[in-house]
Amino acid sequence: MLKNYLMVALRNLLKHKLYSAINVTGLAVGLATCVLILLFVRNETSYDRFFTDSDRLYQVAFKAQLPGRQVDHFAVSMLPLAAAMKEGLPEVEMAARVVQSSIVIKHAGESFSESARAVDPDFFRMFDFQFLRGDRLTALDEPNSIVLTESMARKYFKDAEALGQTLDIDGSGPAKVTGVIQDMPSNTHFDLEIIRPYAAVAQVMRPLESNWGGVCCETYVRLKPGTDGKALSDRMPAWFKTAAPTLNSPTGNVVLGEIFTPRLRNLKDIHTDPVMSSMRPATSYAEIITFAAVAALVLAIASINFMNLATARATQRAREVSVRKVVGASRSQIILQFIGESLLLTLIGLVLSIALVELALPAYSAFLDKKLTFNLFTDPLLGPALIGLALVVGVAGGAYPAFFLSSFNPARVLKGASSGVGGGSGRLRMALVVVQFAISIALMVATAVVYGQLLYAQNKNLGFEKENTLVVRGFARSADRARQETLVEALAKLDGVVAVAGSNSTPGDGSENNTNVRLPGTDPNQMLVLRQSGVDWDFVKALGLRMVAGRDFDRNRPADQLPPLADPAEAPAGGSAAPTYPGSVILNEAAVKRLGFASNEEAIGKQFEAPADDDGTNKLTIIGVVADFHFRSIHDPIPPAMFFIDRDRFSDVLVRVKPGDVQATLRDIERVWRDMFPNRPLNREFLDDRIQSQYIREAKTSQMFATFSGLAILIACLGLFGLASFTAERRTKEIGLRKVLGASVLDIVRLLVWQFSKPVLIANLIAWPVAWYFMDLWLNGFTFRIGLNPLLFVAAGGLALLIAWATVGLHAARVAQAKPVTALRYE
Repeated sequence: MLKNYLMVALRNLLKHKLYSAINVTGLAVGLATCVLILLFVRNETSYDRFFTDSDRLYQVAFKAQLPGRQVDHFAVSMLPLAAAMKEGLPEVEMAARVVQSSIVIKHAGESFSESARAVDPDFFRMFDFQFLRGDRLTALDEPNSIVLTESMARKYFKDAEALGQTLDIDGSGPAKVTGVIQDMPSNTHFDLEIIRPYAAVAQVMRPLESNWGGVCCETYVRLKPGTDGKALSDRMPAWFKTAAPTLNSPTGNVVLGEIFTPRLRNLKDIHTDPVMSSMRPATSYAEIITFAAVAALVLAIASINFMNLATARATQRAREVSVRKVVGASRSQIILQFIGESLLLTLIGLVLSIALVELALPAYSAFLDKKLTFNLFTDPLLGPALIGLALVVGVAGGAYPAFFLSSFNPARVLKGASSGVGGGSGRLRMALVVVQFAISIALMVATAVVYGQLLYAQNKNLGFEKENTLVVRGFARSADRARQETLVEALAKLDGVVAVAGSNSTPGDGSENNTNVRLPGTDPNQMLVLRQSGVDWDFVKALGLRMVAGRDFDRNRPADQLPPLADPAEAPAGGSAAPTYPGSVILNEAAVKRLGFASNEEAIGKQFEAPADDDGTNKLTIIGVVADFHFRSIHDPIPPAMFFIDRDRFSDVLVRVKPGDVQATLRDIERVWRDMFPNRPLNREFLDDRIQSQYIREAKTSQMFATFSGLAILIACLGLFGLASFTAERRTKEIGLRKVLGASVLDIVRLLVWQFSKPVLIANLIAWPVAWYFMDLWLNGFTFRIGLNPLLFVAAGGLALLIAWATVGLHAARVAQAKPVTALRYE
């Protein structure tokens, strides 16, 4: 019997080539799309699970609620935290800090700027990275040791043995390679290429060793076996309030436990918990679930195609089913036969989909910048998962047609009453077409909204000149800062340069430096927190900021610059009052509002106090107000900020270049740099490139939605074409009679097109409110966002309707042009 079922199934496949091709193609594209998305989902949910005892490894994250500011979540913490947790929390077995630093490596007569991580001794005891050379447990015991990834070792030593070799680190001396580890896999949140012992940066970090107010490192802990990580995380805020000291300053006391709230993030959850200052970009669970839902929806469209075409062909197989029933076939046998045919089609589609996945995977992986793998022979779960997916699709797609066909009344069918094969199936087919196009239209709307928000982010006036503005980085060392002023002056003399200014923070660099200020006569316990930036004289000009009140800094007015800090050695015997440092400050509009001034003009000339780097006080006079500009992406609101002249701690230099021959100016800048820093490579980037990089995730999301919505439309159109073909075939006699009675080709086309326009129009009514709700929810994740334009929804629906017309119209025109005699020759 099974042999007979198989032969009948194959015979039907070959006899009805068009329907078979449509079904197989739709299923193959749907399955391939689903597999590609699920490979992405699997990769995103597999992060850091390969570490031993990953369930006991945690990172400390913080929530910060500064008065008058939005809540921030970040992955960095205070340097003293690790030691305090080991001492104060008995559940903590080990703790390790990771500090990012920029270094210059001199090797073979060349200099290279690199990003390195300095880690505590327990780091490699907690995380069992795969060491290709060296001993994991002792690799960083010496302060001059260094561990490289395989790619980094190959960069410096080619094919030679790297272990035991030395690299000259500018400012630190030679470092001995004591280990080589595998390159970081794509499914880890760690971004490590060069690892040094914390002792190598201890001198630089010493001022922050006891500073609980600054966050500058990642802190990881391993809990003792049996510890409930969630319970410990719940206790962390109360513990932190007692462990972190109150910071005393001239402008008021800061209770850290009321501002910062710590929590533990299990290693396996870090990638799906996006926060600021992560080593690598994270992906939220909401985004993962969204793409998983898209996979299910695309597969649903493909399954609907199969179901629709199978039920549409029911009248053609009614006699076959009836004869089988008459000769003794039970209903269960008929159901089994048709589900078997469905599974056969699905398996053929699965084989074709595997080929499509293999073809698309290299480009797909490159687009996502992830190492996605698809190997049926090495992945023990992949094969069974694909077969299971095919079985689900085959049974789901074939179940209704099987039950529908098996319910035929053989007596009525064999008497010629073909109408008795179920009048409700036509309504079901149209309902399923509605579902298909509702899904497709919703995906089209989502694509348009994501793309529109991306364009808005990329083209929004950010309040500063991002075009032709260069950021030169790498002035962390005091030796470099000593020559920075000379560099600024030399660059300012170049013909192609508009303005040059140093700064300790620039837009998009991810830095955050806040301080508590106090207005005269106000409650010292009232916290007024402003973001602070030490800048150079031409900062406003170099960044292209717009002055809305007051004036810019003037180098001819010495009072505009904060004086140097007092030398403790020169303090009079017996002590004295804390020193006061007068200076000038420029605010942004948000700071004017935060300080309570009624207008920008009212703020000019007013004074307030801010803590100095010693125990003194900066007494600042407001001389100007600049229009608000974005420090971070448009996800975040603009913080209240102040800017003051402080040339002692610049980390960046802004160079605004004249439009025109930018490349010639860049060559001049590089020449000046080489003259001043012959052994250091120029570390530069254009500000617009940095800003663009903030929206890479949105750009990729937009492209993925566009691709998958296009595939959804393609699959839906395949099904629509098949239904149109079936409908035209079923109505051949009707069309012939209409033509005999005078109907034109256009009349016939209009009749058939309108039949399939109605479900698309109804689909719009379903898709629009659903898409509106979810896309408005997504847009609410941006502080600055586009509005939802109803015309966009109408355009998506109109495009779907045009595609449906094109799909049905071409086939309808061909049928309508047939001669009536052909349709009526047997009547």
